[in-house]
Amino acid sequence: MIYDVSMQDLEKPPANKVRKIIFNDFCGLTAKQKMSIVGQMVGKRRLSESEIYDAMLFMHDEGDKITITKLSSSLGCSARTVHRNMSAELKKEKELLNQELCKD
Repeated sequence: MIYDVSMQDLEKPPANKVRKIIFNDFCGLTAKQKMSIVGQMVGKRRLSESEIYDAMLFMHDEGDKITITKLSSSLGCSARTVHRNMSAELKKEKELLNQELCKD
């Protein structure tokens, strides 16, 4: 086990490591400003519907079936993020594009 630990890349944090942001005691920031900075650094990735739609069109043009997993890997986020930011209209459009692809 010691050998395995010594062979780990120490520059790259483990995948599930909790990241902490530590502020100096007298940095002069209020609690609200500190929380804002933490939110920007650790916060979730925001996707717009236009980004998802562009990725869907790109996949359709390439001839690939559009799936949530493929969308999330192309956008660099989790599948849950894609589900969260995908409207009902985009879901219908995804089905239409996939049906059109099957007809060809």
